[in-house]
Amino acid sequence: MSRLFGFDYKTPFFYMVTLKRLPGFADFSAISDDGRLERNAITVAFEETVAHFHEKWRCIEPISPFVVMPDHVHAIVKIRDVEPRKTLPVLVWQLERALSAAYWEVGGTAPTRKTPEAGGRSRLPQDPVLREAAAPGGVLRGAATPAPVFEKDWHDWIVKRQGQLPAFRRYVRENPERAALRRRNTQYFGQVRSVAFLGREWFACGNAALLDLPVLVPLKGHRTAKPGTSEWDSLVDSAARIGPGGAGVSTFMSPLEKACGNAVFRAGGGLVVLCPDGFHPRWHPPREKERICASGRMLFLSLYEADGRKPSNKTLYDRCHEMIDLVVDGLTPSA
Repeated sequence: MSRLFGFDYKTPFFYMVTLKRLPGFADFSAISDDGRLERNAITVAFEETVAHFHEKWRCIEPISPFVVMPDHVHAIVKIRDVEPRKTLPVLVWQLERALSAAYWEVGGTAPTRKTPEAGGRSRLPQDPVLREAAAPGGVLRGAATPAPVFEKDWHDWIVKRQGQLPAFRRYVRENPERAALRRRNTQYFGQVRSVAFLGREWFACGNAALLDLPVLVPLKGHRTAKPGTSEWDSLVDSAARIGPGGAGVSTFMSPLEKACGNAVFRAGGGLVVLCPDGFHPRWHPPREKERICASGRMLFLSLYEADGRKPSNKTLYDRCHEMIDLVVDGLTPSA
């Protein structure tokens, strides 16, 4: 669960909410190899439920966009500036309840259970939620509440920054296509792993074979560098000469480094991206980088493992310098 401490969740913002399916329940949908959403009865029931949800809860606008993935759903929810307003957790609980009811109404199945053989152990789920869900009709015994099909923990992003909303809407709409992309290229979207590079152990995600290319060029550009200056032109020119047999290595954070990254990509080279934020075990590349990663031309490296807390700007700055300086020292030929 990702609630922002001290934030008033009645505030009329847009929120991107993610609900995760409990293990063992039927898939909510399917994704074709070319990224199309293949609907089943559960998908249709969910979409119908969401289409009318705001009619009962008038403190929110119609939920849109909303996508039903096989094991989770994404929704953009906007709390309206009307009274009485409900908090986002209350609204999400009601949405989960409505979707769970729709799941059972169309014949959604519960996790498999088997009758224990003589002397054997029961295969009935030990989790009390799953045990209740296995009851006939998917209804909690002695109550009218539908048994939940979603995990207790759900995630939200508060859309506060200018320009964020179109990006979140695009993220929701393109979710099936990205899922298919990752499925077709599992070797580049696996779990974060450890690789050896320049005498250190790094966390890595992407195509680690890039580190074996014959040409690895460090690209360190000052954040105040301006287009047209000798520093800018010289570094971008060196990046443009990196072809398919090489890769540029950088944080790609300053305007100059980003220009170098574009030059490397246009020339057919690979990109080794140094990440100061660190990785958590289920980290995956940013949406705008997924296609490059899937082509095998991108590797993300970090000396740091994310600990759940966002590093300060100073910490990020120091980490960037530590990693790029290590790369410059290790990859620059000795005189």
